[in-house]
Amino acid sequence: MRVLVALIFLFSLLFSSELKIATYNVENLFDDKINGSEYSDFKSNRWNSAKYQQKLRKISRVLRELNADVVALNEIENENVIKELANLSGYKFYKFATLKGSPVGLGLLSRYRISDSEIYVVPDVKTRPILMSRVEFEGHSIEFFIAHFPAAKNPLKHRIAAANTMKKAVKNSKNGVILGDLNSNYGYKFLLNGLDGWTNLWEFLPSYQRSSYKNGKSAIDHIILSKDLMGKNLRYKDGSFGVFKANFMDESYSDHYPLYATLTTQTQVQNIAQKSINQIKKISNERAKIVGIVLYRDKNGYILADESRRGIYIFEKNPSLPLGTRVEAVVNRVENFKGNLEVTSLSYINVDTKFASNQSDYLLSLNELSSATSGDVIGDITLNIKNGFATIFGEKFKIYSPKKELKDGEITVKKAIVWNYKGQKELIIE
Repeated sequence: MRVLVALIFLFSLLFSSELKIATYNVENLFDDKINGSEYSDFKSNRWNSAKYQQKLRKISRVLRELNADVVALNEIENENVIKELANLSGYKFYKFATLKGSPVGLGLLSRYRISDSEIYVVPDVKTRPILMSRVEFEGHSIEFFIAHFPAAKNPLKHRIAAANTMKKAVKNSKNGVILGDLNSNYGYKFLLNGLDGWTNLWEFLPSYQRSSYKNGKSAIDHIILSKDLMGKNLRYKDGSFGVFKANFMDESYSDHYPLYATLTTQTQVQNIAQKSINQIKKISNERAKIVGIVLYRDKNGYILADESRRGIYIFEKNPSLPLGTRVEAVVNRVENFKGNLEVTSLSYINVDTKFASNQSDYLLSLNELSSATSGDVIGDITLNIKNGFATIFGEKFKIYSPKKELKDGEITVKKAIVWNYKGQKELIIE
């Protein structure tokens, strides 16, 4: 029986197929003809035929090194440009979309047949349209939705209109992929949060690696997969998502890096078990579901604690979750940072900012301090501070406050965060 199972698995590997997909904002790939819609910089002596051909060769080099089967592109001037790029980079099929008078548009390059395309225009907003191109691969039809949302400097209502147009476009999509520069950073305030069943692949990278835009180092380019592509047939290949940063790609190429991921026909069934926070407090890449509430927050992340009254730090730059928020999520990765365990990759399932609960139910008592580890939160504690230290049950602890200068004397605090500083246990208070 074991031999039979092994043979079935071997044959599934031999006969599985893979499709590498990517998205790349190439930064203003204009041709060498002035038609009046270009940005002002490209109507001057700054741009000419030689510079166009040089930029074309550079972007083609990136595409050939990237070696993706399907690539979504942003900031292409017109169809002639994407046609030249396709020919230079070895792509047989391409699609392009723009609006009349727009400086740049967007498109798709593919090594596989594009069977259908549709354009969605954002109502009452001067911005790029959304292009849907259906690619045929190994008996599967995959719907690629390419977008370039308005930049953050534009009115929020215009950016929300673009996001709502995308949400309507993908509502009944099967095997759907959203790609492009969405000008919205991955996180709690991401414009496309709330897409039921869709998975943003940034979830699978540690937060300190989430950067595709060079100016500001933010994650504004995205690859987002529908529920179909996280299943058993054609599906996302675990560990295949990444940011392409070749050594030759200097500032003259683009202000963005490409993102890439792989879809595979290889079957894999993954069962994600629910665990307590105490159970995940170890270095691991094993995925697990957790449920907890936010007990503490700073500029680099927040602490999540569950009913076991144990907590762990979630590394997420500039978190927006209010204290007391109930979070249901999948932990993708736990790492050690200077002696402290931190969740560096988290996939949100449900966030309830109006969750009504007594936060004190999630705090450890002072009597449990000796067994507490980094990320745990102690409740209702009185400290007698002297020179930045306090003695508790005969043990000396460093006391640190990120918001105020600590003076000698007795102080009572509602929460004290347990942390590891240079190999010794310290308490962080607000």
